[in-house]
Amino acid sequence: MRRSTIPATAVAIATYVIVAGIFTQSGVVLQPAAAYFHASVPDTAVLFSYASAGNLVGILISLVVFNLLSVRAVLFLAYACMLAGLALIVATHQLTIASIGITAIGIGVGTGLSAGAVILAKLYVDRARAIAFLSTDCAFSASGFVFPAAAGAALAARWTWWSGYVIVAALAVLTLIASTLIALPATGRSAATVRTPAEPARRGARVTIALFAAGLALYLTGQTTFTIWAPTVLQHLLGVPALQAGTIVSSFFGPSSLGLVSAAVLVSRIPPRFVLLFALASGTTLTLALALLADAHAFFLVTFAFGFTTTCMFKLMISIGSEQLPNSPPWLVTFLLFCSGIGTTAAPILSAALVKLAGVHASLWVSFVCYAATMLVIIAALVSERSGADRVRLHQPRPQALDRHRPREQEALSDATVARA
Repeated sequence: MRRSTIPATAVAIATYVIVAGIFTQSGVVLQPAAAYFHASVPDTAVLFSYASAGNLVGILISLVVFNLLSVRAVLFLAYACMLAGLALIVATHQLTIASIGITAIGIGVGTGLSAGAVILAKLYVDRARAIAFLSTDCAFSASGFVFPAAAGAALAARWTWWSGYVIVAALAVLTLIASTLIALPATGRSAATVRTPAEPARRGARVTIALFAAGLALYLTGQTTFTIWAPTVLQHLLGVPALQAGTIVSSFFGPSSLGLVSAAVLVSRIPPRFVLLFALASGTTLTLALALLADAHAFFLVTFAFGFTTTCMFKLMISIGSEQLPNSPPWLVTFLLFCSGIGTTAAPILSAALVKLAGVHASLWVSFVCYAATMLVIIAALVSERSGADRVRLHQPRPQALDRHRPREQEALSDATVARA
């Protein structure tokens, strides 16, 4: 990592930490929020669905906003929206108004997340980009420990339920201050992609991008389905007590931080595409094992391996997918993020319908099918990418051939000059 890129990279990683800070403390603040609004826990839980919806809207906005504004301007608008939403939450005791406020928070952090992804895509290429994106997931996982703990400490000190959000907002303000003092990559019309002679031969990149987008949606559908239904599977089918069954999600995400660090080390030595293929094969194999297992202890062990080997897939797909067009235009990164958000949003609806139709165990088969489909789609994407690269090479002139004919051309030119003389 070049020293000149470190400040901008830190800002990019901060945008991921801010998202984590908002979403990972939901379970901690749910009960206090319900008491604050004098509402039932299920009614209050809907509040956090508005945050997810706002996050998706923020990513959707990012598909067009970078064509008009700089990264710095987008960051300011994003976190201004977040702060306005927080102010609305602080000022009300009405759940309906708070829903509007938390939607605004979701829009702000979603747009800020897209800005962070664009910064990394502009700063890095190839392996360095993959490592940079993996580092954001490491930061996200660490934040998933820090911010819920901070929110819990604030609640233990009898602070209000939204106190944890204020802590995150303070980080957003610091990020804005930092963004005014450092150089950030250019976007918008000032950074329009310059067409190169090889670019027309890469029109097949659209197919590759579509395949990566589909792979991201399928992957997040499979992962989210597992994390939603695995505790219920353990309780209803394997006879595990509710409290112990709930720890299965921690058994998945707990080793993910170590897995992400390991993936970053591997990517520094092995091509990212090979690491991605290994993760895809592991995910498909382990989800099949989970669907077939009938022993709770083995289920936990396989889940541990599942989390360790597969969580790197998300950022590797984003990294490789964003390389399909020259200069990685901002809309490409945000489009891939948006498609992943579709998978996260669709998973509860799709899996609930199938569970209602075929029983709880069907959720594990949904995860397996999603991971298997992801593997097939990404393999097709990599084949398409390779074919596009081969077409580019075929369209490029061969310097040696040109050099071979150059003496004859010079001789002909000399003969013509003598004849004219």
